[in-house]
Amino acid sequence: KSFKLAAKDSAHVEIMRIGTYKPEWGGISENEIIDVLKSGKILIPQIEVLPTAVVAYGDTPPELEIRFDMPFAPDFVDMTAELPPNWQFRFFHNQL
Repeated sequence: KSFKLAAKDSAHVEIMRIGTYKPEWGGISENEIIDVLKSGKILIPQIEVLPTAVVAYGDTPPELEIRFDMPFAPDFVDMTAELPPNWQFRFFHNQL
């Protein structure tokens, strides 16, 4: 099942993909996800991300993929070291 928007001039950003909504396969149901997000137990602050790559595909219609990666891991030894670009994604994934 695709969750892309149907309009041809639309765009979407997939922040996280849940492997399966079937609990019997080790997943979590869609309703459980919605309930947890509504509970207020997961706090997601404003995040700022930078694109790390842009890829153009020759599809019809043309498709452009903008990637947002974390190019290197944080330095867990030197706590004064600068955090890597897009470190917020790791935080966001840990919250979910």
